[in-house]
Amino acid sequence: MFNKPTAAQLATIPRLYQTEDIPLKDKLVYLHFFIGGTDFFICEYNGADTFWGFVILNGDYEMAEFGYINFNELKSIRANGWQEVDCDQHWQIRTANQVKEICIAQGWTLPDSSPAVEIECPNCMQAILSGSEEDVSCPECKVVILQHSINSVDQGGLYHGIHS
Repeated sequence: MFNKPTAAQLATIPRLYQTEDIPLKDKLVYLHFFIGGTDFFICEYNGADTFWGFVILNGDYEMAEFGYINFNELKSIRANGWQEVDCDQHWQIRTANQVKEICIAQGWTLPDSSPAVEIECPNCMQAILSGSEEDVSCPECKVVILQHSINSVDQGGLYHGIHS
């Protein structure tokens, strides 16, 4: 296994059944393991070798589910004879309803992953709030700023965030 979780990381995870009364959406996800198109999101741990969390095998969101995951098996997986499960070193603890992959599989509302950015209309200099992945229309002069142009330099002008 690449980037094995530290003892300190494992110690922060609640024990099995400790979060039983917490709705699935509100359970904290403490670790994220991945290999290829497979993701393991860890919510509970027995302190030895059993995790409980959410698994998406090979990107199959329809069959993804909450369940038990054997830590020793994760550590022993070898794909193509060399590829190992990796522990996401950039993972930040968050609730299940803030994990895009879990939301897609569960049919939950997707978390807002794009922070709002205030941009300046290149035509009238009006400040506009852009927080989605869609084109933005200036309420003042009706100029449309294409999403791919936000935070980039285009021939038509500089459409960068004033504040982010």
